[in-house]
Amino acid sequence: MNELLKMILVFGVTPLLIAFGYIYLFGEVWSKGKIVLADIAAFFGWIGKGVRKFSVEQEYQGTINSIIQNYNQNFESPILPKCKIEWVTAENQQNILKEGEAIICLSFNKKDHNLNFYNATLNFVQTGLIATAKDYLDKQSSKAIDLLTTHIILRNNRKEVLTTFRRKLNEFDDETKKEFETLVPTNDKGLFLNILLPEFHFYGELIDTLPPSSEFNIEANGLFNWFKELATREFDERTNLKYISKNLKVGVILVAKDETWESQGAPAYTKWADYYATENYNSVYILARGSNGYERATTVTKILTHSKGFDQINKNPKIKCVSAEGQEYIVTCYSLRPNKATIEYLAWESLNEHSKNGRLVPAIVDSVQKDTVVVNAFGLKFELVNNLLSDIEIPDARKVFKIEDELYLTIIEFDNNTHNIILSNKGTISDPKHFIEAVLNADKVYLCKVEKIQVDKQGLQRGLKVSTPELNHWIYIPRYKATPSRFLDLTSKFPIGTELDVVIDNYTSHSSNFIGHLQILSNPWENNTFKKLKPNDIMNVTVKQINEFSVICEIEEGLECGFPKQEISWDYAECYTSKFKVDDKIEVLIVAIDANKKRIDVSIKRLSKTPELEYFDMNSKKVVDVEITEIIPEKGLVVKYLEGRNTGFIHWSEIGYGSVGRFEKIYQKGHKIKAMVSEFDADKNGLKFSIKRQFAHQFDDWSEAIDVDSPLMGKVIGYFENSAQIELYQNGKTVQAFILRKNVSNFAFVERDDLHNYLPIDSSFHFYIYEINEDRKTISLTRARYLKDFEHPQYGEKVKVKYVKENQVKGYFYSDELEGWTNIPEKDIKFGTTIEVIPVSHSTGEYEIV
Repeated sequence: MNELLKMILVFGVTPLLIAFGYIYLFGEVWSKGKIVLADIAAFFGWIGKGVRKFSVEQEYQGTINSIIQNYNQNFESPILPKCKIEWVTAENQQNILKEGEAIICLSFNKKDHNLNFYNATLNFVQTGLIATAKDYLDKQSSKAIDLLTTHIILRNNRKEVLTTFRRKLNEFDDETKKEFETLVPTNDKGLFLNILLPEFHFYGELIDTLPPSSEFNIEANGLFNWFKELATREFDERTNLKYISKNLKVGVILVAKDETWESQGAPAYTKWADYYATENYNSVYILARGSNGYERATTVTKILTHSKGFDQINKNPKIKCVSAEGQEYIVTCYSLRPNKATIEYLAWESLNEHSKNGRLVPAIVDSVQKDTVVVNAFGLKFELVNNLLSDIEIPDARKVFKIEDELYLTIIEFDNNTHNIILSNKGTISDPKHFIEAVLNADKVYLCKVEKIQVDKQGLQRGLKVSTPELNHWIYIPRYKATPSRFLDLTSKFPIGTELDVVIDNYTSHSSNFIGHLQILSNPWENNTFKKLKPNDIMNVTVKQINEFSVICEIEEGLECGFPKQEISWDYAECYTSKFKVDDKIEVLIVAIDANKKRIDVSIKRLSKTPELEYFDMNSKKVVDVEITEIIPEKGLVVKYLEGRNTGFIHWSEIGYGSVGRFEKIYQKGHKIKAMVSEFDADKNGLKFSIKRQFAHQFDDWSEAIDVDSPLMGKVIGYFENSAQIELYQNGKTVQAFILRKNVSNFAFVERDDLHNYLPIDSSFHFYIYEINEDRKTISLTRARYLKDFEHPQYGEKVKVKYVKENQVKGYFYSDELEGWTNIPEKDIKFGTTIEVIPVSHSTGEYEIV
């Protein structure tokens, strides 16, 4: 009966269900339909291996392609490639395995389902996502992009797999995790998927048409770092809105300020698009926040696409976001590309219309010379001489105007047939006559009173508006010019009526406001508090910003520090950031300080030190005795430090500066060696040691002064599998080098056991440089060239050498300046014995023992 039921299901019900699924799901929902087919097949998985394979294939392929389809629908051309799953067997692997495809080990065990989906998603992202551009990114940046994309896919489609993601995240190196944590907020603001990925996709298409160049590495990493700075800033914070490199230009237009829109409308933003188009920018992004921002950005975009020659690339610009406090808000992101031919035609049409209607022409200053200013209007460039700039005399335009100043110009003469036009700034709202005297008196300090805390529609504090009886204009102080803190409540520090000493920086003509800064505004990264900080200090800080992976705190106003979640506790189960609240006071320990990057890393868990951490603090950068307890081929050495109960690790790359070879042939379990205590692994509460770092290696200073064509004197330090370690000392600098066995002699095949005869420890020899690897900071040497070039002794002249090797027919000798061979001596000579020889044949290298 059971067999009969099985045959009915296999040959009857199952084919009908699958056929029904194919017919019903053949349309736009095909990808999602594969998930349904996967569920059907999974139900009948007991039938056989083929059905289970079909279920797994349809689930992963359907889910991932559904995500890709949803994402690509937002763009005119696909950004992400489709995913196709094929099972690799011994028979088909030659036809299936190709470049750009990933192999994933899958399990049919239900408990491995989440791990399977994590591996499938991550491997697809690693091989299919912006593959061309990622090749030129730093490794940690490339991995961080893959991790965040994977996290987004899982969070939106398979939340149950996020536990596996968090566990697997700990397997990545610290730099990648830090980069990932930095990148997370960019997706929280909706910009990762809508700017970074498309821009790298377009960049990959661009460089595919160009010859390979090291410039691509600089461009790709520059674009990545620019995007991070742009996306992690608040909309009202000052930031660089342009990325410019040799092959790529990207411009951003923020539609953010209410007063700008209310006083100038869309032209205040379209003129920036005109400017970007004239300067040959590849992409232009229109960004806004909130419902009003969406409407305004949409208005600007419609003008640009309908009447200014721009093409819209994305289809769904409205992005729903949630703040750290749980408040929902909208971010708008329009992706545009300028069409130069259309822009030029429409520019003259716009100028013609403005001329007929007597309207002001919005423009942006492109360049400034002493006697002229070049402006960009509607994507075209025009020159204004000084007498057309203002009703007052301007002897030097460079003292009044600067690049990217916004102007509103009148049309004095216009001929559309000959494209002849004369523009003037005289008497307009951007005429500098209103502020020229104040700008030239730049040293004056004004006593001002706080009138208003400027906020946007979302309630974010943007700066201070202050007044002074000496001027008939407001003075606006942007937030970053009033406080170094990103988190300070301006209302608490600057109540209405507070008196401040203000210095005027410049003037904005469109709002008739001066821009100023507080006369006394200290840089927290240069004050005494920061200068007194040092690693291992314990201090109290205030929590200011929290996300899933890290916490940002303030030591004092503007002086920030932070810690990743793994620094919360030695018990990983307690490492979650949700236990903190904004403005919590907590105690932390300083782990590291980087003044150049303005970064202070702190930790909570290190307030209570483990024995391993105590040992590290006492012995960091010291050379200690350790015992080898385990040798892991191709990975490294597990060692026990004599004063501790636990073990540490020496990675194979920390064994020597050069060709180490198979280190398992050099070291044995139980050997006691010397190594430097190099790092503390906070995630694993373990120590890392280094053998090579106990030796001085001043590579950068040494390589700048060395003459690569001159022989060098070096001392033999030790041996690896196929080489010897040599210490060089020149020009007051010490470096570690190596010489391969094949470069030791011109006559004999030097085996590993011969090295101590040819090159005894602590002996000094002359060498030539064979190769210098700047990236790995390694130096390869040769003795063969030096011995070949050295002058032969005279016939009959006795020379003292070391007897070092023999085979069945020859004996070999060696010294710093001479090598050769002799016939096998009649009596035994111990290797390393000093002998005297005389030349028999210079051409063959034969000598005779005397």
